Amino acid sequence: MLDINKIVIPTPYPVGPVNAYLIKNQPLTLIDPGPETADALSSLQEGLSSLGVAVKDIERVVLTHNHSDHSGLAAWLAEQAQARVFIHKLEMRKLTFEYSYYQERYPFFFESGLPDSELKDILDDTDPVAKPVLPEPFIEAVTGGEELHFDGGSLQVLHLPGHTSGHICLYNPVGRELLAGDFMLKHITPNPVMEADYPDFSKRSPALRQFLDSLKKIAEMDVRINLPGHGENIDDNRALAEKSLQHHARRLAAIQNMLEEKSMNAYQVMRLLYPKIKGFQIFLGISEVFAHLDYLLGTGRITREEHKGIGIYYKKA
Repeated sequence: MLDINKIVIPTPYPVGPVNAYLIKNQPLTLIDPGPETADALSSLQEGLSSLGVAVKDIERVVLTHNHSDHSGLAAWLAEQAQARVFIHKLEMRKLTFEYSYYQERYPFFFESGLPDSELKDILDDTDPVAKPVLPEPFIEAVTGGEELHFDGGSLQVLHLPGHTSGHICLYNPVGRELLAGDFMLKHITPNPVMEADYPDFSKRSPALRQFLDSLKKIAEMDVRINLPGHGENIDDNRALAEKSLQHHARRLAAIQNMLEEKSMNAYQVMRLLYPKIKGFQIFLGISEVFAHLDYLLGTGRITREEHKGIGIYYKKA
C-alpha cells in the first residue's frame, strides 16, 4: 500500500492553498510542492517535518503541470535534495528561461478582438511569484502510460490534457486513489487554459475537446478517492466528472445561443459572459471562450469568418 499524505501549502492566488502530496514509501516522492514563496517554503518544511521527513530525503518530485502554484519549489528541491523532477514533455518548455507566457498568445489576443487597453490590463497584472525554471539535468520527461514504482506499490501516469496540454494525473490501482492536480476540483470547474498547440505553435490547442475527452476517461475509472490539487478530497469521482461535462454542455449551448442573436468576436462573447472581470481574469475569460468557440466550430455548430485578422463567429447557416 502507498502511504499518501497531504500537505496544504499557501499561495498568493485567488484559488487559495495548493495541496502537495508526500508518498512516504521509497523512493520518497513529493507531488506538486507549491509556489516559490517564503510562506510556501516554510509550510512545506513544517509539513515534511511533521511527517518525519527532511528535505534532503526527497528523491523524486512529480509535477502535474507547469503552473507556478504547483511547480515553483521544484527547482529548489532538485538543488537541495538532488531530487529528480518528473513532468510531461509538453510542459517542459514552459519551465525554461526562454519561455514567455504571453508571447505565443499575442496572436490569439489579436484574433479575439481584445482592445489594447485590456491587453495592457492583463500584462500589468503581474504574477506575484517568480516564473518557475527547472534545472535541466534533473528533469525526467513523461508522456503518459509510465509507472512510478515504490516499495509497496506504484502510480500510473495518466496524460489528461485540457487544463494544460501536458497535464498529468497519477493513479494508484491498489488503493484506487487518483492524484488529480488541477484536472478536477470539488467546488470550481478548472479553466481550459489557452495555449499554443504542439508542434504548430501558430494554432491553439483544442483545450475543451481534450478536457471533455479526458473527463470521459476519468468518469469510467474505478476511483475510490480523488485527491485534487486544491481544496477538499472528492468522494464521488464519477458524479463530479459528469457534473463537469454537464457544465461545459450548458456553456456550449449558451454561447451558441448568443451567436443565434448576432455575430460576435471572442472578446465580445467574453464580455457578455464576464462583464466585470479585470487583469489576469480577462486572460482566463478569453481562454474559456476560445475553448468553447473552437469546440463549437470543430463540431460544425457555428461558423467563422475573418475580418482584418479578427475572428467573427456566427450561427451555422
